[in-house]
Amino acid sequence: MKRILHIVPDSFFKPEHLFLGSTKDIHGRTEYFQARDIGVDTIVAENRSDEELIKKIRNTDLDQYFAVFFEYPLYPSSIQYIKSQKPEIIVLTRSINAEFYHSCHQFLASTTNLKSLVRIRGTKGPKFIGNSFHGFKRLHLDYTCARLSDYLLSISSWETDHYWKHLVPESKVRTLPYFLPGRYLPGPASNQPPGKKFQCVAMMSTTGGTLPFTLDATRNFNRIVGKLGNKCPEWHFFITGKMPVNVLGLNSRIQYTGFLQSPFDLLSESRAMALFSDYGFGFKTKLLDAICNNCYPMITKKLYNRLPTELKPYCIVVDISSVKSFEDGLEQSLNPFPDGNPNELLRKHVFSTLDSLLST
Repeated sequence: MKRILHIVPDSFFKPEHLFLGSTKDIHGRTEYFQARDIGVDTIVAENRSDEELIKKIRNTDLDQYFAVFFEYPLYPSSIQYIKSQKPEIIVLTRSINAEFYHSCHQFLASTTNLKSLVRIRGTKGPKFIGNSFHGFKRLHLDYTCARLSDYLLSISSWETDHYWKHLVPESKVRTLPYFLPGRYLPGPASNQPPGKKFQCVAMMSTTGGTLPFTLDATRNFNRIVGKLGNKCPEWHFFITGKMPVNVLGLNSRIQYTGFLQSPFDLLSESRAMALFSDYGFGFKTKLLDAICNNCYPMITKKLYNRLPTELKPYCIVVDISSVKSFEDGLEQSLNPFPDGNPNELLRKHVFSTLDSLLST
């Protein structure tokens, strides 16, 4: 029986990145392959280098594979080589961001938070010109890899409609939403576990690559908690992840946890998870993490508008310019958590889509 060749980044195997959004997303593919009893061989793309990857592929017997699955549109030479050698192989490329839009947002988030970035990085500021060139480079990679692949798998319907359909023929694009793989799911829980506390947590990243975005979310969270003053005294607020909080002047009501081996223990006992930034594309996997732990995501309106429809009933929209809106959101998070299993709906969507593309 022929197999699938799975191309993954080296971060996938690093323990400190187990709860990184991209790692969780890739585990969605491995769960599918296992569930469908599909044989898989994995090649690690060291440093996400196309040059190094193609060397490995040239030394691989492609006759044993009916499909190659690339995580990220970063390897045009490798895709082109495979199609030139074995045009019958199905090549699928996963995208986790509309990269050009993402780079533009990175620029905007950097300018919005310039003073803090300068203090953190100890430089004269972000390299705006370099970031701009990076955005166009990623746009070129997105365009080239998607065109060379048989299918481009977008992480959200919003990006499918507003980005990918402008770059490649619509017939090549499929929406493959993120779902939380089974290895991460919490055990059975009641609709409103008795252990739920008056806690609101802002979850940041395990890496520094998203610093402009996480910095913006941290500063907005810090500012709106500060505006509460002595209101809502029963509530406790947390920030997790790798953040240079020493230069941000966190409000005394916010506890910084630092890096957590697993964020789920904190989510499972909290009533709300705050993500207060409009910036960044792709899908914020921490939102579904929260929902799967019966914890309400509190988000901005712009982020809400780009979410999968399956998740919207579980989210609370907050106007981060209004402390009253934040208070109302905290109050709303005291309601019993809605019924339903949006994660399972997304999982079924993913499995059905991959079944249709990989049927041989």
